[in-house]
Amino acid sequence: MTTLLKYFIPLLLCLTACGHKEDIVAPTPAALNAAPTLVADDTIRGGKQEEGKALLPPKEESRRYIALRHSLLIETAPGTLQANFEATTRYCEQLHCQILSASFNRESPFQPPSASLSARIPPAALEPFLAGLNQHGTVLQHRRESEDKTDAVIDAEARIKNLTELRDRLRSMLSNRSGSIKDVIEVERELAKTQAELDSIAGVRKALANETELVAIEINFQAQKTLSESGLFSPVAAAWDEAGHVLMNSLASLITFVAAVLPWMAIVIPVVLLLRRLWRRRKVFKA
Repeated sequence: MTTLLKYFIPLLLCLTACGHKEDIVAPTPAALNAAPTLVADDTIRGGKQEEGKALLPPKEESRRYIALRHSLLIETAPGTLQANFEATTRYCEQLHCQILSASFNRESPFQPPSASLSARIPPAALEPFLAGLNQHGTVLQHRRESEDKTDAVIDAEARIKNLTELRDRLRSMLSNRSGSIKDVIEVERELAKTQAELDSIAGVRKALANETELVAIEINFQAQKTLSESGLFSPVAAAWDEAGHVLMNSLASLITFVAAVLPWMAIVIPVVLLLRRLWRRRKVFKA
């Protein structure tokens, strides 16, 4: 019995230890459920990179700063040109546009009436404004232009950021006043220079914002030509009119020349007559 217990107890301890080892190593249901996820992740990292990329959100594109310009030529009847021009200007103001210049030239014997309008308009109001122009005349020409200002805007913003940080550091140095008077004066001089550069580049950035955030509009109004002006003899009439302009310009140049020379003639003519009389007296004395 003693011998049996001597061999049975070590065998029981070994079986107990083996049973505890199996409990530790055996996977739990949670681990079994997590196993496919680990395999999928390893698969994506290892060989299926395209599927992994499809799960990522698309990268946001960088913003572009584009300056847009529209140039239009509108033809109206000569009698209604001024009214159409004023109506277009009022409509532009109602759409909160910035009027840069507006001019109207009345009809004269030598030229028909004309008008021009230059403004910057918000992009959202561009289409309604262009649609309204058809009510004030016939659009003969509409030219669209665009210019990429992205590099200029990025450069201006980078310079503003760098100059602002430099200005703040210089202000901090002045507030501490740890150096000598000479150093303080040098810092103040550098601070004034930095602030001037910052104000200048801030003005450039503001101008770029006006060009890229608003749409430039250039409108020219011209009077509709009459039948005689657009008929068969219109080139002859134009040449005759041009000849009259040339003749009048030549006459104006002659009048200007005479007006410039006349005061000097009042001085030169008496001097010439006096010299001529002295020359004759000299001849008489010699004789």
